[in-house]
Parts: sequence; C-alpha cells; structure tokens
Amino acid sequence: MILNDKGIPIFHYSIGISPIDKYNYQLIASYFDQICRFTKYGFKESLNSLKMDKSVFYFYTHTPSNLHLILKCDAETDENRSKKTATDNCASIILEKFVARYNTELKTFKGNITPFKSFSEELDSLINSKGDTKPSLLNPEAF
Repeated sequence: MILNDKGIPIFHYSIGISPIDKYNYQLIASYFDQICRFTKYGFKESLNSLKMDKSVFYFYTHTPSNLHLILKCDAETDENRSKKTATDNCASIILEKFVARYNTELKTFKGNITPFKSFSEELDSLINSKGDTKPSLLNPEAF
C-alpha cells in the first residue's frame, strides 16, 4: 500500500486477496496513518514495523517524495535477517519505480487515484520476471 504525505492511500497491490477484501485497504491505510502520526508526534519516533501473530507490517518512507509504503509479510520474515534485507530492498525498488513513473501525477495530485492503478502491471512484471536482478521478496514463494 502506498500513502501520500496526507495519509491518503493512492495505490494498493495484493497477491491472493479476494475481491471483497481489496476494498478494506482504505480503512486499514487510515488506521496505519494515524498510528504513524501518533508515534511521530507523541514519541518523536518513527514506526518501522508492526508485528502481529501471523503477519508483520513494514513501514517505509521515500524521503524525497514523502510517500509511505506499507508492506505486509509473513511474521517469519521478521525473524530472518536476509528476508528483512530483501524486504528493505523491495520497498526501495517499488517506491523508486513508483515515483519515477508518476512524478507529474504526484505533483499535481488532487484526489484522483485512477492513474496509479496501472502500476499493478509493473509489479506483476517484477513478480513474474526471471533472473538475478529480481529481488527475492518479489517472488510470492518468499512470503
């Protein structure tokens, strides 16, 4: 999930989510935005992850654009340093590609998220690509 600096979810991508569940991301995004703001202003710290029984959510900020990426992974990822490093790399790649592709739309954003929907195709391409340049976390089996 990608949120802009106002906490508005502008992009969502899921592997294996039912059509009904895909609409809940807006509610979840608002919740995560409030948690992040609470930690930032209440404790002067940044929230990096939120661990649950079966899942862990990683929070990344793209400093130049102030976009926020939230990745949901299997809780075991948090225990494995190499998977955590792959997650960091994956987040960096996703945010850099998103900003490069939608720089103009991000600068003139007025609430229309339709242009960002086509980014799903780029992520599908990354996930289904073969070769050494592919980040291991973009492989669905890595979850």
